[in-house]
Amino acid sequence: MKKLLTLLALAAAPVQADIAEVVEGYILPGYMAFAETTAEFGAIAAESCELPVLRNAWNDSFDAWLAISPIQFGPVELQGRALAIAFWPDERGTGARVLASLRADQDPIIFEPGGAARLSAAARGFFALEYLLFDEAFIPTSSYDCALIAALGDDLAQQAAAVLEAWQGGFAETLQTAGAEGNLTFLSAREAQQALFTALLVAIEFNADTRLGRPMGTFERPRPLRAESRRAGRSLRNVALSLEGAAQLARRLTTVETPNTTAAFAHAQALIADLDDPDFAGVATPQGRFKLEALQQAIRSIRDAILLEIGPSLGVVAGFNASDGD
Repeated sequence: MKKLLTLLALAAAPVQADIAEVVEGYILPGYMAFAETTAEFGAIAAESCELPVLRNAWNDSFDAWLAISPIQFGPVELQGRALAIAFWPDERGTGARVLASLRADQDPIIFEPGGAARLSAAARGFFALEYLLFDEAFIPTSSYDCALIAALGDDLAQQAAAVLEAWQGGFAETLQTAGAEGNLTFLSAREAQQALFTALLVAIEFNADTRLGRPMGTFERPRPLRAESRRAGRSLRNVALSLEGAAQLARRLTTVETPNTTAAFAHAQALIADLDDPDFAGVATPQGRFKLEALQQAIRSIRDAILLEIGPSLGVVAGFNASDGD
């Protein structure tokens, strides 16, 4: 379940967030890389249906998305863009059903201007493309299939470009001028800090509880087929890149030294480097499960360190967590 964090201000705590550094050093370069790699994928898909070439370009673009994916507020929230970019988990398998229907009917919607944008979010973005590029049941066998990949690639590129344009066209300034007269989005600098701090914690928790938690299931019933991006064999890679993005955000968010947070990130990344289980299939074995449990605990330790070091430096703490129970 998605983490919903309420942040409580601590009036006596110092304010030491470097919002400008986050925006200029992490957010804008991250969205620029995402837009560039996604545009490249879209251009390739428009000209070629060669799977090796498409897969490489798709992986490059997905890498760029994961690096900036901890930022889940602002322009990426508008018009359901985050879901259209990366709809996962897809609990009901909606994406596969819609894609199968499109292919069976040779639905002309994909040839219409903006047609792909009218599809279900589950049938758009990285995970719809993963089916078409990596799943044996969906591998392209016709010109229609190639056109479908091209339409989804173009749609994804447009989403990435729109998010970047919105950040460059005003939202970066809005975040950096939090509390200024006329800023109705962030009424104080503290609100901007809270948004960034929340984004950081949610990214950490999503890795531990969802990217790892879903395939882990229970000891009696592991669920390796629930792993994110298992078809492309990059479940572990997704965790690694998301954590690298979160580490970048954490380093830039506060001006104080955070040795425990730095060490916690390094420990998790070391475990990832030693884990030879790209799609988490190993969770079905006791030894494999033990390794994923160790990684999950290491990621949760990152969250603990952030709460102890970065939170107080910003004057915020995590309050009630809606996923902790009823």
